[in-house]
Amino acid sequence: MKNFTIALCIFLVLPMCKIQAQATDTDVVNFTAILASVLNLNVTAGQNQTATFDTPEKYNLGIDLVGTSTVTMEATSNWTLEINAADFTDGASAIIPINNLGVYCDATGAHTIGAEATCAYTSLATSLGLTNTDQMLIDNGTGNSGDASDNTFNLNWTMGTMNGTMNTASMFDQLSDGTIANLGTFTTTVNLTLTALP
Repeated sequence: MKNFTIALCIFLVLPMCKIQAQATDTDVVNFTAILASVLNLNVTAGQNQTATFDTPEKYNLGIDLVGTSTVTMEATSNWTLEINAADFTDGASAIIPINNLGVYCDATGAHTIGAEATCAYTSLATSLGLTNTDQMLIDNGTGNSGDASDNTFNLNWTMGTMNGTMNTASMFDQLSDGTIANLGTFTTTVNLTLTALP
């Protein structure tokens, strides 16, 4: 009788276990990942530069290294960096032609010039003299997309040195011929434009 009761209990419990195991339901959650284009340019150091001409040597030969600005680019696509600036002005009518200001580049991130990026201006001797209109400063090489650790560059500023495509007359000569009308404090703003390539 005892065995019969155990067998009956098992017989009655097993179907209930089977029914409970079959009682399930499912649903789903749908995810969409949107990878939007990102383009970010930052001047992380050297936002303010001052070139002081206070010796005959500086007026005759210029200032080889005024200072350095560090820039980073974060881009999900390949990019170009262009540069321009207005002529220096004293706030009145006198100017210093902007091509007296020059710049040359070096890469300090994982991407290097001559590989992922290109720049024709990599030394004092090859300095780019700035103009009022955009000029290519850094271009895409083998693929320059990436984050700031990939794309970090130093922009090295030089003034009055007559190198590369800079003004070929010394600051002294420009003062004496009236190109630069007077002494004083002159200012300008350099514009950097980062553009994503298609």
